[in-house]
Order: sequence, then C-alpha cells, then structure tokens
Amino acid sequence: MLRFFRLLRQKLLSQNLVRKYLFYAIGEIVLVVIGILIALAINNWNEKQKLREYEEDILKEIRTGLVNTREEVLRSIEEDLRWRACNYKILEYLDQQKPYDESLDPCFGSYFWSSTLQLTTSAYDELKVRGLELISNPELRRELTDMFDYKFDVIKSEVEVWDSELLSSTIYPMHVKLFRKYYPESWQVFEDEFAKPVDYQSLLSNEAYKNLLAEIISLRNYSIVINQSLEKDLQHLIGSIDKELKALSND
Repeated sequence: MLRFFRLLRQKLLSQNLVRKYLFYAIGEIVLVVIGILIALAINNWNEKQKLREYEEDILKEIRTGLVNTREEVLRSIEEDLRWRACNYKILEYLDQQKPYDESLDPCFGSYFWSSTLQLTTSAYDELKVRGLELISNPELRRELTDMFDYKFDVIKSEVEVWDSELLSSTIYPMHVKLFRKYYPESWQVFEDEFAKPVDYQSLLSNEAYKNLLAEIISLRNYSIVINQSLEKDLQHLIGSIDKELKALSND
C-alpha cells in the first residue's frame, strides 16, 4: 500500500500535475490523521476497559473485606454481651452480699476482657495508593472514605483507649491483687479464663472494685451500641457495592 502511494506521487510529480499532487498530498495527510485518531481511540478504549476491570476487581476485594469485618463486628457484639452479663452477675453478688459461688469463677476470670476487631482494610489501602478517583461513582467513593477513614479510625481509637489507658493502667493492676487465675481440666484454648477471689469477704465491701465494674459495664454498653451501628453501616455499604458492581457489569 505504501509503495502504491509512493509510485503514484512520483508519477504525478513527473507529469507536473501539481494541483492533482496537492489534492493527493492532502488526502494522504487526512488518511494519516484518521489512522492516528483511530489508533488513539482504540488505545483510549483499551485504557478505559482496563480501568473498568480494575474498578470491578478492587470493589469485589473491598466487599470481601467488609463481609469479613462485619463477621468480626458480630462476634465482638456477642462477646461483649457475654462479658457484660458477667459484669452484672458479679456486681449483683457483691451489692446483695450473696455468698461466694464457683459459677462466678469464669466471670472473675474474664470480666475485664475486651474483643479486638480485625478490620480488613488491605484492598482499600491499595485503592488509596492507586487513587480513589478510580471509583467512578462519587457517592460510593464518599461512603468508602466515610467507613474506612472515619468510622474504622474511631473503632481503633476506642480499642487503644481501652487497652492502653484503662486496662493496663487501672483494671489489670487491681485485678491481680484481688484474684488468682487458674485453669480447670476441661479448659480449652480461646475459652474464657477462670479466677478465684483472694478474699471474697473483703471483696463484698470493696467499693473501688464495684465502681470499676460499673465503669466497665458503661463502656461495654457504649461498645455494643457503636458496634451495632457499625454493623448496619457495613451492611448498607456492602449493598451499595453490590448495586455498583451490577451497574458496571451492565455497561
């Protein structure tokens, strides 16, 4: 094809047909420009396809992480409810001056425990590096940043406050003075621990310990409410991603 155009150009020049040659030259330029434009269009289309495929893949990964995080939140709520029941039981025995009962031992061993949420953020972290604008739906972008950059940070800070400021500095120092940990033969790893009071009779009148229990109950109530709200928000965001993935697949 190129050889044909070259021969045609040489023929026109040799015959001194300048006007025809100009028309030919312009036509040749137009063809080249059209070819370049077609190539650019194809390249742009390919790039858009790659970005669309990445958007779908990263949304699927984020969705999987959110599902895992939701399961963690539900587990945390269940654990907080169980430990709160222990807090109430201990406080009831102490306030009502009830005699010691061995059924309290699992509560004495784990009343101060707190669940640690494993928040799955790896896919979102990758998206932030690549650029959040790769998510084409602005409302979904807002929902993602609200969840990962705000709500998750609040949860992390609450855990840090519990672990570093309350548990290590206040609860545990008092706990090791008042209780002695033990493990029954039936105990298995990851089960709640057991402990016996060093002096149950003095524990009945220990107002500082009772106040600490009341504080733990209050914090657990707050944690349960926060996690229940987070679980609903996670469910909503998962639904938003499902809706967007369906829209992307139909485009």
